[in-house]
Amino acid sequence: MNKQNEDKMSMFYALLQVLAKHVAVWTGLVPFKNAHDELKLNVGSIEDATQKQETSLKGVALDKRFKKEVMVKRTLSIAQAMFAYAEDEGDVVLRDKVDYSRSELMQTRDAIIAQTCQNIHDLANPLTATLAAYGLLPADLSTQQAAIDAYTATVGSPRAALTVRKGATAEINALVKDSMKILNNRMDKMMPEFEESNADFFQEYFDARMIVNSGSAKKDDEAKAA
Repeated sequence: MNKQNEDKMSMFYALLQVLAKHVAVWTGLVPFKNAHDELKLNVGSIEDATQKQETSLKGVALDKRFKKEVMVKRTLSIAQAMFAYAEDEGDVVLRDKVDYSRSELMQTRDAIIAQTCQNIHDLANPLTATLAAYGLLPADLSTQQAAIDAYTATVGSPRAALTVRKGATAEINALVKDSMKILNNRMDKMMPEFEESNADFFQEYFDARMIVNSGSAKKDDEAKAA
């Protein structure tokens, strides 16, 4: 949520507190009550959208990297066994196909790394019985395949998280705009009804309606402290 919307949300919260305090004063004015209920519903929806917006992209990225590291580790153990086998057999072509270091695999682009690991898996699969002598078991290939599948599922996660975040931001902007419209065009217009009959409520309402620029206030405080 941007700073402007944060400041407006602070105003919404302050205003709803005032309205709750004086509920007996305005609840009989049906159009005012309807506007209040819509505002309160909007604030709840903004809170939900903010939670979506704050989805941790860092967490998604860390999960992706963790699964990549697991996949690379499983793949390297297979590739190294195959390299030793190819060296013994004098199979230079196979040896070159599985000659990878950890850094090479980790630096391979997301669109390619899973397929590279899959290729090593597929090269090893028909040689399982032979590679048993080099410490490679069928279970190792199954574990590697599971790691490849787990990583592949995360490749689009950061982009998906960005899409969710973008959608939530648009939703927040629309809800804040609609809430301001409720205040400016409906609730504010009905407040003169209470100016004389309930002066305390009238004053507190418009005190709460002030939007405080927290960014400017912070700068002012920092200037005073300097």
